[in-house]
Amino acid sequence: MKENTAKYGSKRSAPRLVPALFVLLYFLGGCGFLVRQATILYISVDSHISPTEVKIEVNKSFIEKYKNRVTIHATFTVDKSMGSPVPGEFDGDLHFAGRAPQVALPLVGEIANAADAKEAVDLVHRADSTGRPLKVSGVWRIWPEHAGSAVEKQGKPLAPMDSKSPDHVFEIHPATTINRVDLRHTFTIVKGFSPGNAPRTFGIYQKVTCLLTVKPNTVLIATQSGLYNDVEFIMEITDDQQHVVDDGRFVIAAARNLDGDLLVERLRMVFAKGTPPERVVKHLNRGDRLHVYGVPRVDFAEISRRVRDSETNPAILSKPLPYEIIVLGIYPDKK
Repeated sequence: MKENTAKYGSKRSAPRLVPALFVLLYFLGGCGFLVRQATILYISVDSHISPTEVKIEVNKSFIEKYKNRVTIHATFTVDKSMGSPVPGEFDGDLHFAGRAPQVALPLVGEIANAADAKEAVDLVHRADSTGRPLKVSGVWRIWPEHAGSAVEKQGKPLAPMDSKSPDHVFEIHPATTINRVDLRHTFTIVKGFSPGNAPRTFGIYQKVTCLLTVKPNTVLIATQSGLYNDVEFIMEITDDQQHVVDDGRFVIAAARNLDGDLLVERLRMVFAKGTPPERVVKHLNRGDRLHVYGVPRVDFAEISRRVRDSETNPAILSKPLPYEIIVLGIYPDKK
């Protein structure tokens, strides 16, 4: 367990063979398939170094505030940032790590398709290590892919991060604005990037263990760490109504593989307002399909429901981890 909050360097830096493999594959031609295999290897190695279970303690008030919100607005102090975006074969993001009082957890922000967002990247670089915060808005996301500590407790005092990729469970991913720079156009597919295979990835998501412990002011989420981070699939709208909120919309849909075979009957899909995916989906109806890719986050609405219903049904606290999919891009071939 990591007790000293003064050090947030990532234990994932230990297996140096895998990052070296990433670099080699990129310079050998950046084959998307090989990159995906390297990513799977990386996750496998990481899972043997980081804890296999993480406990995330979140304030009840935070869950209730954000359970039906797409985004969060944060005063983000950037401690460390990448010097340049990662190549498109590895997802094309630029990561920056730091702290924000609105989150009160180790925090990573990500600019999607960052090669096309130079103004925002420059803002992050100018803020790096200065202590002068940026106004960062974007899709909030809790997901235990990069959990490195056995316990992450919201509100615990945080020292400055000493790595651009610290162990963390909370992200603003992707950012929608940084200061006044609009980044909604970056919610598109990434050229050369191969997201996770739908049957394999949803097969993992559907079986993730979860145990909720309800405390007076917090909810403790005990779940698995080192989970897959992205997936390409066909979404088929299953409900007649879309849930429109101030900062976007939630759409209930089935997840299918690229051949149209059903994988998950009902999932909540998350769309940030004014992004290319949101502008498309708002005109669609029940039965319509889109070929998309996205990333998962913990579904706070379902966490809230389980906490509420646990008074009469305690067994509900041990159901699999509830998740929803943030849709990041739509492929040109609708299905």
